[in-house]
Amino acid sequence: MHESIDDICKAIDENLLHNLELMEEKISVNVQLENVLRKGHIELAKAKYIRGKESISILQVPDNDEKVATLFELETKITEETGKIIPNFDISLKKLDKEDEIQDPIKWFGVLVPQSLRIAQKRFQESLYFAIRAANIQAEITSISDKLQSLYFLKNDSCVTNNVKE
Repeated sequence: MHESIDDICKAIDENLLHNLELMEEKISVNVQLENVLRKGHIELAKAKYIRGKESISILQVPDNDEKVATLFELETKITEETGKIIPNFDISLKKLDKEDEIQDPIKWFGVLVPQSLRIAQKRFQESLYFAIRAANIQAEITSISDKLQSLYFLKNDSCVTNNVKE
């Protein structure tokens, strides 16, 4: 672990640049997430306008937890880099068994629902992917911050030992 100050400074610079790139990507993903959510809410408002405010509301959602189930499955993978644990998230549609028949939530609002309600559902499902992507980027930013802290400590320790030797 006896690296020169120049190597440590170069590693710090590379990590800082990568951190800035990740921050830019996270901001971009957050903006995309906001846009998709806004479009989903607009489509939901259109559906409520078409069908009436009473026909698309929280009253159609089942109140017992047995009927409400997610269509997606969150997968968490943990990778270990230099002793640090980095979570990595992924989302996928659930694989259904014939016994576990999960009803599509859009059917709670009737058989013939407005197209704008289906579009709203797709927008909100799409927003899940952006949220997962933002969480992965944030986990990577946290990992790089930890690396930077250890590099700063190593640099300071190296500077102190070099000054003592001289």
